Amino acid sequence: MINTAISKVWVLRLGSTYLGVEPKAFKEVLEVTQPTPVPLAPAPLMGLLSNQGQIVPVFDLCHVLQIAPSGSGIAALLEFEGQPLAFLIDEVVGLRTNLSGAWMAPSQHPLFSAILEEDGKSVQILEVRNLFAHLSEQMSTLAQASAIPGRAQAQA
Repeated sequence: MINTAISKVWVLRLGSTYLGVEPKAFKEVLEVTQPTPVPLAPAPLMGLLSNQGQIVPVFDLCHVLQIAPSGSGIAALLEFEGQPLAFLIDEVVGLRTNLSGAWMAPSQHPLFSAILEEDGKSVQILEVRNLFAHLSEQMSTLAQASAIPGRAQAQA
């Protein structure tokens, strides 16, 4: 369903894909040089970094969205219900404030709520709640798999 209550979005570029993020979820841009790896983590989790005393998981959305990988070294820091999450981006295009009349049909992808057409480019509005749920599900699936008796012994 299209969220008509959105009046502003930050537009981020990831390869040739443009993502829109509501300002209440987008906190800052982080420089990501070498996140601390997490052993046995699923492919989208690149590692962890510390930001202002808080541990932040860093994800590669290129893997999740199945697009060409990014290599910029910067990440968008999002927060949802007090939980941080960062994902690699190539650039912050800017804040768009005049969104009246620009909405298109709802997105068919579960991670996006709608699509905004701007200057001939489609900006997919990221549904932050769904992104957190999707990535959390992947992390819990890994934790459950590593807790299976016998599997841990086979890896030892």
